[in-house]
Amino acid sequence: MSMKKIILRIVLIIIIVFVAYNAAWFAWSHIQYGKLTDGMEKAEFSNFITPRYICTDDDRYDYLVKYPDYLSFTGNMSVGLPSVNENPFTDALIIWPKINGKYELGALLYDDDGTGYSVYIDSEGNALSEEDKDVVSRHTEAIKDLLIKADGKWEID
Repeated sequence: MSMKKIILRIVLIIIIVFVAYNAAWFAWSHIQYGKLTDGMEKAEFSNFITPRYICTDDDRYDYLVKYPDYLSFTGNMSVGLPSVNENPFTDALIIWPKINGKYELGALLYDDDGTGYSVYIDSEGNALSEEDKDVVSRHTEAIKDLLIKADGKWEID
C-alpha cells in the first residue's frame, strides 16, 4: 500500500471520528437538556449549537436552561428571585446536571448593599465551604425558596 493511501485513510478515519463525536454530542445534549425546557421559549440570545430557554412563572421567578457549549457536557439551569425595582441583581440558584443524573448546586447571592457572592451549596441549601457559611446563613430563606421553585420545575430533589 502506498504512503498516499495510508495518509488518505488516516485522514478519512479522523474525519469520520470527528463527525461521529459531534453528532453524538449534539444528539445527547439535545435529548438531555430538551426535556428540561417544557413550557419555556427560546431566549433572545439562543443559537443553534447552544440553545437557551427562558420563562417567568406567575410569581415572577425567572427560569433559564442553557445547553452545554460546543463539545462540552456541562450546561446549567437557573431560577432567580423576582427582580425588585428593575434591579436585575437578585438571588439565584444555579444547577449543573451531571451525566450520572445528580446535580451540583450553586447560588448567586446579593446583600442589600449590592455585594455579590457565588457559593456552592448542597441540596439542603447549606454552604459547602466553611468560608461561605455566613453569607449562606444570611440568605437561607431565599435559598430554600429557590430550591423549592427549582424542584417544582425540574424535580431536582
